[in-house]
Amino acid sequence: MGRNFENLKGTYDYLPEKQIIRERIKTVLQSEFIKYGFAPVETPILCKFDLLASKYSEGADILNETYKLSDQGRRELGLRYDLTITFSKLISSNPNIILPFKRYEIGKVFRDGPVKVGRNREFTQCDVDVVGVKSILAEAEYMMMTNDVYKKLGLDIEIEFNNRKLLSGIIFCVFGEIPENILRKSIMLIDKFAKLTEDELLTEFEAIGIEKSKVKILKEILSLDYTALREKMASYDNELVNEGLAEVDELYRYLEGTEALACMRFAPYLARGIDIYTGTVWEIFLKDRKVGSQEFNLSIGGGGRYDKIITSFVDDGNEYPAVGMSFGLDVIYEVLILKESNKKVATVDLYVIPMNTEAETFKFVSNMRAVGVITEMEKRVQKLKKSMNFANKMNIPYVIVIGENELQSNTIQLKNMYTGNVYKFCLTDYEGIRKFINL
Repeated sequence: MGRNFENLKGTYDYLPEKQIIRERIKTVLQSEFIKYGFAPVETPILCKFDLLASKYSEGADILNETYKLSDQGRRELGLRYDLTITFSKLISSNPNIILPFKRYEIGKVFRDGPVKVGRNREFTQCDVDVVGVKSILAEAEYMMMTNDVYKKLGLDIEIEFNNRKLLSGIIFCVFGEIPENILRKSIMLIDKFAKLTEDELLTEFEAIGIEKSKVKILKEILSLDYTALREKMASYDNELVNEGLAEVDELYRYLEGTEALACMRFAPYLARGIDIYTGTVWEIFLKDRKVGSQEFNLSIGGGGRYDKIITSFVDDGNEYPAVGMSFGLDVIYEVLILKESNKKVATVDLYVIPMNTEAETFKFVSNMRAVGVITEMEKRVQKLKKSMNFANKMNIPYVIVIGENELQSNTIQLKNMYTGNVYKFCLTDYEGIRKFINL
């Protein structure tokens, strides 16, 4: 009886045609991160469990999804569930880091949670964070970078954004003074506004002691656009509301006239129900919530300001304001797979087949690689037809056959495998062939 080597649920193997797409996403992200001045770091996957538990309050869902284990010394360990916690540890354990410090990290994280499209148990996060900047200019820069990233990936997006100070202030204005734990639960429920019916929402709020009449008032306010909400909240004169509105105004001012602002939409109900956020928060969605004719309502990225986490980690009396976001590689990959389902993917640009000319062909292939063409050589002894069939199966766009005639005439024929067209080149015109292939 054979062994069962199936992958664990929520973990996957990616063969070249799929991994190429994933690597392309990483390349785009990395190039944009670098363009905006973020530097690369790498942090451990394996962490002390105390570190992983320090970011959230006890009983938080994320801690229930953390993979726990122990080492031979019986120390409690865990696999990191995101990259923010290890970034915070990085700052706190390196006091000589010059602020502001901007970093990016692309790495594996793990969550033992429900598996669905774009949400796996082992997945790759692509994070960019800056620590040491209080100014809303940091958030404005993230909006610009977000627009640039998705534009390069060929995706039309909408950035929903809000401010947690503003949201908390509105809750206090409507509900009155409530304990911190009720505020936290209220924010978690507000984050579900789009997913719950009104009756479900009222029942959930009633369970934490909030009257239905107050919930209805809150829902009305959170359904307003920014101008109407601003006017509505002016009469309350709440400090948190005023701070939140001022920060939203500042963000609008910095982004006025930009492409980024054109794809942004104020969403007063957006909470990003995580305890750490203190100011601006945002989520990225496909503009029409569709890929072709298929519905796609999942977030493909998001972030926010978190001014307290690193401050509490370092605990040296100084403030460490921070802003960060994560681009969801796995969910972006799902979008591109759907979008490019009929597109041929090749790992090689050029396939060269020798006909008793192995030594000369090997030199030719080496020279093509030297000018930047991804080139593979047929190394098996088999009929030409079989080699051509292999090139077809691998979706390789161009093939060259090198035999004695080609060597004597110093001329080769470059065949486009998609169209069947043939083009003649000098055997040593490596740069000319490269330019043609890259047209």
